Amino acid sequence: MKPTVAIIYLAYNTSAYLERVFLSVEQLDYPKEALHLIVVDNASSDGSADWIRENAVPKSEKQLPRVTFFPSAVNTGFAGGNNLGIDRALLEGADYVYLLNGDAKLDPSAIAEAVAMAEGDKTIGAVQSLVRLWQDEGALNATGGSVHFLGFGFARDNGRRASAEDVASLDGTDIAYASGAAVLYRSSVLREVGLLEDFYFMYHDDLELGWRIRLAGYRNVLATRSVAYHHYEFRRSIKKLYWMERARLLVFFSHLRPATLIILSPLLVVLELALLAFAAKGGWLRDKLCVYLDLLRPTTWKHVAEKRKFSSLIRKVSDKEIVRHWTGRIEHQETSSPIVDIVANPVLSAVWLVLKRLV
Repeated sequence: MKPTVAIIYLAYNTSAYLERVFLSVEQLDYPKEALHLIVVDNASSDGSADWIRENAVPKSEKQLPRVTFFPSAVNTGFAGGNNLGIDRALLEGADYVYLLNGDAKLDPSAIAEAVAMAEGDKTIGAVQSLVRLWQDEGALNATGGSVHFLGFGFARDNGRRASAEDVASLDGTDIAYASGAAVLYRSSVLREVGLLEDFYFMYHDDLELGWRIRLAGYRNVLATRSVAYHHYEFRRSIKKLYWMERARLLVFFSHLRPATLIILSPLLVVLELALLAFAAKGGWLRDKLCVYLDLLRPTTWKHVAEKRKFSSLIRKVSDKEIVRHWTGRIEHQETSSPIVDIVANPVLSAVWLVLKRLV
């Protein structure tokens, strides 16, 4: 029998996508008896929960695999919502857990190809599906997550046009972390390193989990023949910037060894000063300052202390290995500008070339 896979589908005001998402699950070429579709609705206000209850649940173990539906009364964020489904999957003994974003659908062979990749190497903890844009399937959304040495996480190759042949050479290659939009996790690894960090609520939680997977000596890899389609649209908001900045700093403080933090600290201070200037100009200075206030809370430092303790317990590799897949370039296309492309990226790449030798 094929390994069992629990697909965790997190819905949050995703009524526009539900019909096509569930149709894609119906069309998977993986044996239905080896699949479990766990659907979590994160307190949607657009009727998503009603649609799922009326249209998806009745298809359980018929057109769809077995369906378990959790309509949450509160929005617990990306991490909290997914963790609700992951907990159920692990409790029932699933071999793998596959996270599927609310606005993402699957190619028929997506699960089979991801499982085949993981089964080929027991050191693989996470398999990133090749994520294409739903609204433009010739363009990529992610070939894995990239980590900038100043803490930013972003989708590698977002917006780049590429055929299957163009990305074939990337099949099975290591990545810094896997995007939570479409990723297969090995259940035994999740039991060892833990689930998504719900202290973050949203953003960088997939990056932090990928970091823990690598800390424990496992690999995050890309499977180019496992394809998902994500209706991704960049939305810049002040609240989004708050959550991203908060998580960026928390990840560094939670997992980097003191010596590495010292090496990076001069550049981190320069970055913070620059971000304060950008925040003042962009109208989100108050939210940037709220990040600093949040970092001063006793509950935050208690969280960081507990994370550092757990990080040391699972650590099997050095920081030098962790930073091996980091980059000095900012490549997210929404942040692209002549200043970034011509000035910032060459300078930061040169700086990182020196710094990573010191880690």
